[in-house]
Amino acid sequence: MSLKISIIVAAFNAENYIADTVQSILIQSYNNFELIIVNDGSTDKTLEIIESIDDKRIVIISQINKGQDAAFNVGYKYSSGSFIKFMDADDLINIDMLEIQIAALKNENNKIAYGEWYRFFGNIPVASDITKPLSYWKNMQPIAFLLSDDDGPMLQCAIMLIPKSIIEKAGLWDERLILYNDTEFFSRIILASEEILFTKDAKLFYRSGLGSSLTAQSSIKFFESTFLASTLIEKNLLRFEESSRVNQFLSNLYFRRRYEMYPNYKQLAILYEAKIKQYGSPTLKILSGKVHNFLYNILGWKFVKRLHNFRSFLNHFEINNSNPLSKKSP
Repeated sequence: MSLKISIIVAAFNAENYIADTVQSILIQSYNNFELIIVNDGSTDKTLEIIESIDDKRIVIISQINKGQDAAFNVGYKYSSGSFIKFMDADDLINIDMLEIQIAALKNENNKIAYGEWYRFFGNIPVASDITKPLSYWKNMQPIAFLLSDDDGPMLQCAIMLIPKSIIEKAGLWDERLILYNDTEFFSRIILASEEILFTKDAKLFYRSGLGSSLTAQSSIKFFESTFLASTLIEKNLLRFEESSRVNQFLSNLYFRRRYEMYPNYKQLAILYEAKIKQYGSPTLKILSGKVHNFLYNILGWKFVKRLHNFRSFLNHFEINNSNPLSKKSP
């Protein structure tokens, strides 16, 4: 009998995307799976949409809103598969992703399958979303994989298929975290594994550009969560290996989060800057377009970040004031 996979989807107010996400799962060429959808207190039509889909492999669990981590944990509690894939409610996987990844793990209970991933904007991935392969798209040892890029590898949840035995060893999602939670969880999972197996042609299409997504948030509670998550990642890495390459990675990690927060929340910034100082000068550069990169190299990252924030404010102002519906009546 084929190995069973449990796919766990955390859904909160995902009415615009949940049907497409579910459809990308139900059409998989590998069909020995259960799809556990945790409706995390949605106030839109998310529950109505998933309840209208008739497929015996779907299990629906509803709870009051407790956050993504709690939703994933409760879904895991009800899972019966030997292998687990976590998914956001707005992402898509290609038709043979499960088949490719389960084939790689058929005789491997201590390894993780890691697929290709592509970022897309809009409703449907297009050919231009397919980018060149990344340097870490190959079989790698856990610590080398995590340190393979100055900014770290992409650790979005649906990229990976994980043996349940590794999750039992490493522990579940940390429900204290509301942002950067996936990086903390998967760093821990990866360090508990024996090897990362790259599964070519197993593709995740990662939807970006949603203003309501957690990664688009900028209040202090989100940056406090990223700081806590960063300290947990720091402890896990240092427990595994104390070395100059780990120190360099940690410096870059804290610099990335400091850059995202700048120039706000000065008291929290002190904590980030102390960590950067502890681990040495960062090598990470936040690069974008030609003008951005030129200014970054000449005037420094703080000037560029302030300019970016100002331009974002102007864009937001122009959009709101060009929409007649956003204007108040006299």
